[in-house]
Amino acid sequence: MAIDYVKLAATALRLIAAAGREITVIKFNQTPADAGKPWEGPSDPQTVPDATSTVKGVFVSPAGAPALGLQAISEDLLKITVEIAIVHAGSFDLAEADEIIDGGVHKTISFVDKLKPADTTLLYFIGVAR
Repeated sequence: MAIDYVKLAATALRLIAAAGREITVIKFNQTPADAGKPWEGPSDPQTVPDATSTVKGVFVSPAGAPALGLQAISEDLLKITVEIAIVHAGSFDLAEADEIIDGGVHKTISFVDKLKPADTTLLYFIGVAR
């Protein structure tokens, strides 16, 4: 019996869209300001990010992480995580994201985990700290 992951992804998107709230996921600019001094990094990576994606997210407590199957995440990492956003795929690989904006509040990403059976990414679990 073959599993239709495309149908599962569509169901996940529908449920998150119905119950979630809009957040912006940001991947910071990593291009050095001076190519001759790449160790100095970008001048201000937050001003002009490499990518942004507006997605819907459902937020849960880190206490629910074992129920989500996130047992590979260390307990120390969960201690700095104040909530976990469950989101559907965005316009770029959200595993590369650095920050989210939720209701105008910037939140740092502490971890990103994917639920990716076969070749289809169904959900991202984004741990955020304030």
